[in-house]
Amino acid sequence: MKQILTAAAAASLALLALVGCGSKDAASGAAEPKDYAQIIHDARTDEYNEAMLILSSDAEGNLTAMDGPVADLSEEDLKAQADNFILPMLGLQEGDYERFAASVSTLNVRSYGVAIVQPAEGKAEDVQAALENYVTSQQLAMENYLADQYEIAKAAAVTTLPTGEVVLVCCEDSDAILTAIQEALAA
Repeated sequence: MKQILTAAAAASLALLALVGCGSKDAASGAAEPKDYAQIIHDARTDEYNEAMLILSSDAEGNLTAMDGPVADLSEEDLKAQADNFILPMLGLQEGDYERFAASVSTLNVRSYGVAIVQPAEGKAEDVQAALENYVTSQQLAMENYLADQYEIAKAAAVTTLPTGEVVLVCCEDSDAILTAIQEALAA
């Protein structure tokens, strides 16, 4: 009987040790940040991944990019994309977010924007409002211009997840992409 209890205790300790080997930083106990750009990449089609750049920022403000014409962009180009196009289009300013990943069409013939934003402390409502304003502007721009793009903009979603991220999905097949992003962030 003692051997069975000893074996059960050892198995329990081994299980607890394995649970501790998850994606948490051992020193701080904090979960390792999710790769927002990879989550967007995985959620969308190969066609979008080939055509549309995903720009992301980490907690230190470092910019990286993947997909689309990323090979042609220098660090200065990435900063210009963020400062002059992507962040203004989304209505985001420095200080609104801890980190983000976003892919936005800069052409006025396509309603396309997918973003995951971790708001800065106390900025969740501001980020939510900014992304909702982006959707409204897409709807207004396309309403009497391109009917198919207007339908895409009407189906857009902006939601704050239980994990704290604010997610924007304004593209074809938005329901499936939003679901894929939600599942990846919840994992």
